[in-house]
Amino acid sequence: MGADLNFWKYQDGISLDNAVVYEKACCNQEHVEGLADLPIAEILNEMAAAFADRNAIDLYNYEKKEGQGSFQITATPQAVRFDCYAMEQAQQKRFSAIMAKFGCPLYDPQLSVRFDKIVLFLIDEAGEYQAQVEQEFARLLPRFEVAAQVLSWEEYVQRAKKCGHIHYNAVIHRAKSITKVTSFMQFGNAWANRPCQCKTAQLADEEQAHGILAELLRKSIGRVVGDFLERTSYE
Repeated sequence: MGADLNFWKYQDGISLDNAVVYEKACCNQEHVEGLADLPIAEILNEMAAAFADRNAIDLYNYEKKEGQGSFQITATPQAVRFDCYAMEQAQQKRFSAIMAKFGCPLYDPQLSVRFDKIVLFLIDEAGEYQAQVEQEFARLLPRFEVAAQVLSWEEYVQRAKKCGHIHYNAVIHRAKSITKVTSFMQFGNAWANRPCQCKTAQLADEEQAHGILAELLRKSIGRVVGDFLERTSYE
């Protein structure tokens, strides 16, 4: 099974349609205004060192070895594409980690998403924990730009439709016997959902309730980010 993973860097203050950039720069090898030039020779040498255990035909082609799969590099002055064949996801994650050194986030066309920014939608009561949520994402996904919004469920439904980035939402639902804290992540055409819960009776004391809900939120974030990392080629 094959996959292609793609990398480029925007010039300061530039934001373009990622799908269009992918098609032009990574598939058609066209020059795209607004993309920065990359140190291609340095990147190729970095890859050669990182994959020294592979059978390298040249700096652009690495053959399958001991069940590790193979890959091919296509590079222009502005973009680098890796075409992977029979490579496990854990192996593909290495490209993301290496290209991050050159300021290039992953764009995965299989998921139709770029791994550069996450929008946090904190719905109703979850908005009280904005600072903690921002800190947790900064810790777990330190290379992501993080932007948070506090809003109602109706506002979230509308804004999520227009969100072109990876996004997360947090919801606290208090029922008579059980209270659930749910973390949801949408990354392109894939998603993950992780609830944590406690007995509502435990929240009778408001001061204790805040600490309990903050901890449930922290756990649900950790679990949903874990799912995200397990299901993607991002590292």
